[in-house]
Amino acid sequence: MTVFARVAATRSFSAAARDLGISQATASKHVQTLEDWIGTRLLHRTTRRVGLTEAGESFFAQCTRILEDMETARQVGRPDARIRGSLRFTAPVSFGTALLGPILVGFMQQHPDLTLNVTLVDRAVDLMEEGYDLALQVIHGPLEAAHQPGMLIQQLMPMPFEVCAAPDYLAGAGTPETPADLARHVCLADNRHPGDVWRFVGPEGAVEDVPIPSRMRSDNGVLRREAARAGGGILLAPAFLLADDVAAGRLVRLLPGYRAQEATLCAVCHSSRAALPKMRALIGFLMARFQPAPETGSS
Repeated sequence: MTVFARVAATRSFSAAARDLGISQATASKHVQTLEDWIGTRLLHRTTRRVGLTEAGESFFAQCTRILEDMETARQVGRPDARIRGSLRFTAPVSFGTALLGPILVGFMQQHPDLTLNVTLVDRAVDLMEEGYDLALQVIHGPLEAAHQPGMLIQQLMPMPFEVCAAPDYLAGAGTPETPADLARHVCLADNRHPGDVWRFVGPEGAVEDVPIPSRMRSDNGVLRREAARAGGGILLAPAFLLADDVAAGRLVRLLPGYRAQEATLCAVCHSSRAALPKMRALIGFLMARFQPAPETGSS
């Protein structure tokens, strides 16, 4: 498996053999034995290059994780062991673009032997099938309803949502005073949530589900925000995505007496991988980063 992983990484039997201190013939024999054991071809071989088959791509991702986990297990007994290897995870596009970069720099400074491979994606991913260690996900509604067998969900921080629109849009269409008024407006909806229903909590605590008319739907929060800034309609989006535009007057907060239902930013991973040091390190770092600082009383 180690030989195959090195051949797959370098796309070369000769380079892999050099790195591992074995002959090219021995490297080729190891890979052939692995293919015979699995029962499928993992590599395309030509006189000029080596490439991965579709099965090889999937197996490479899996065996890389296995080899890293073996190295992690080897290091666990050493009290001075540093976290090594790589950590592959996903995050929502808007959140990752706006906030995640500086946070991850701080994490890498604490763990200089760990590399990060981050994919920003606005869809649900199959962690095991696609070879990811972890996913940062925005979960709407109770966390219990999102639970899946074999998966661990760790809450990182609440994510409040706000309703906004551009001043030009409001000048022409008017300003809604209650959630029910949204029926007379153009709204910019998230197409990952079918039904086009926005939930609000009123001044007395009553929950109100409001069907909203939408001429534009997108799974990307930045696109919806830019459309709202251009006067395209009313937007419901995470507060972090709107803060700069609200402060600059490019967007105006609406429905001040009502609170849009909050979501929760969570770390999701397979329960079998949750105890790995690299996973615990990242989740612990994010929890410490996102939890509010304790209030200090005056003496």
